[in-house]
Amino acid sequence: MIAVPLHTNLHPGELEDDVCLGAITEEVVRWVRDRDPEILALARQHADTESLIHDLRSREHLPDTGDPSESPKIDACHPVQRLRKNAPAMNCVEVSATYLAAAEHIDPRPVRRLATANTPNGLHTFPVEDGEPVVLDPYQSRNALAAALFRQAATMRNATTLARTPEQTVSWIAEIAEEPACRYRDGVRRVRNAQRAVRALFVGEPLCLGDAKDIAFMLALAEREARLWGTHGPRLVETAARAIDKLDQGAAEQWKAKTAPCGARNAPELRIGGYTLRPDIALLGALGRIGGRLGMQVGIEALRLKLAALGATPAILATMERELNREGRTLGSLAKPPPMVGTLDALTPEALAGRWLAGKL
Repeated sequence: MIAVPLHTNLHPGELEDDVCLGAITEEVVRWVRDRDPEILALARQHADTESLIHDLRSREHLPDTGDPSESPKIDACHPVQRLRKNAPAMNCVEVSATYLAAAEHIDPRPVRRLATANTPNGLHTFPVEDGEPVVLDPYQSRNALAAALFRQAATMRNATTLARTPEQTVSWIAEIAEEPACRYRDGVRRVRNAQRAVRALFVGEPLCLGDAKDIAFMLALAEREARLWGTHGPRLVETAARAIDKLDQGAAEQWKAKTAPCGARNAPELRIGGYTLRPDIALLGALGRIGGRLGMQVGIEALRLKLAALGATPAILATMERELNREGRTLGSLAKPPPMVGTLDALTPEALAGRWLAGKL
């Protein structure tokens, strides 16, 4: 359905969209109603509107210089606007009008209308479909057009809320980060993984290192794009970043509490020969949590070194492994002694990271 244009409250002297876009919209409706042959032929070339968008985006841009020999014209616009349909090269007004008419034949269900907005690349007219901008100009970004619509709506209706719930905030941040993420290898997947990880924080799951890196990637891209929304965008991203950090800290504390429900006072003892080992449950909990973040092998290396500092030498671990094997159990990779310093095995990234981590705890 083609609806009336969006009122965009432009400055005096610029394209008067209320009158101009209204006249253009009436012309587009006439093209659809009369089943204009050029528009109908264009619509029949495309199975869906995505294909139509790709076609129109690939065409050359031809500015309207006010040449009186170019026609047809829309006299209601000031300056007078050229309005050709389905031309090989068009300006933003013409390509937007062409899209509205052809898309209406392909799928009439969405509500479509025209809008004009100030963007980083100047004044721009574009279609809006169910409230979302349709990007037909390859030199415009979806974020720039969406932000322009938000700023204009905020000016007119004092609407300053981008998101009202944590879920909406995360969705908005991921959405604006996805567009620039396309320029990075595996960028979109990383943004979507970050969104999943943040949602997991809502139910108390701490972050692993890979997720933390992806969240930082998403927030960095979103912070840059959010500036298009004025002061509201960056403020929302900054608030979300602080909330994510607090949620991760809280989730990590809960995880540690679950690993030692009885407290260190009731920590188990292990007696082997003349040795009595009383593990530091808080330390082991931290090692387990951080080991999970940094990768299992790094965690194992660090845990071996810390156990050795607590009195569980490689020889003791080997004895424990033999006894456990009799019961069908095993310490797994932990039973393997740490590589000797100075050997090639000790120079692997996992071994080096494990020694660094053990020294930090």
